[in-house]
Amino acid sequence: MKNVAIVHYNTPELTVAGIKSLRKHTPDVCITVFDNSDRRPFPEMEGVEILNNTRGGLINFCDMLDAYPRKIPTACNWGSEKHIASVDYLFDEIPEGFVLMDSDVLIKKDISPFFDEAVAWVGSVEYKPKFWFQAQRCYPFLLWINVPMCRKNGIRFFHEGMVYKMSHNGPPYYDTGGSLYKDCNDKGLPYKEVDIKEYSEHLGGASCYLTKWEDWLEQHKSLYL
Repeated sequence: MKNVAIVHYNTPELTVAGIKSLRKHTPDVCITVFDNSDRRPFPEMEGVEILNNTRGGLINFCDMLDAYPRKIPTACNWGSEKHIASVDYLFDEIPEGFVLMDSDVLIKKDISPFFDEAVAWVGSVEYKPKFWFQAQRCYPFLLWINVPMCRKNGIRFFHEGMVYKMSHNGPPYYDTGGSLYKDCNDKGLPYKEVDIKEYSEHLGGASCYLTKWEDWLEQHKSLYL
């Protein structure tokens, strides 16, 4: 079974469209949604397993972040940190491995090549830092994570002290996917780099702040309808 995991926040229209585009181009997948939205939860959808983390039912983010007294109060309501912890939770829920797909991504073609048991991850790497303090990372927008290989080598998605925007512990800081990239590299695990832009459209641009997602979905409706 090909597992796909999506961490949902506050725009169910985007998440639902993403799932429809995934099923249109890669129909034989098992989909899990980790719901982090108190304001606009993910609606029930046939064939989709929902892990309900509304109101901190599975992860208490306030307790987690309180462990970092010098945390930086930026990002989309702690979006980076919530995302990293949520994906790490999925390591235990989907031990066979999964493709991580952002909730503001639409699939353009069959993503079956991502499911590769011979490598630790499949995806794109951010090689050029956007800021002086940002290190290389696997783009988390569309990323195969070989959980069995990672667990065998003591690697998880959340690495203490390697989270961008979480604390002032000195550069470099690591955004979502930075810990996975560094730990797999340090262990010498094999990986496969692909251009995820060939497979997906990503709204991006701190999409949690955007109000134009309706126009974006209308522009790309051929991908999910």
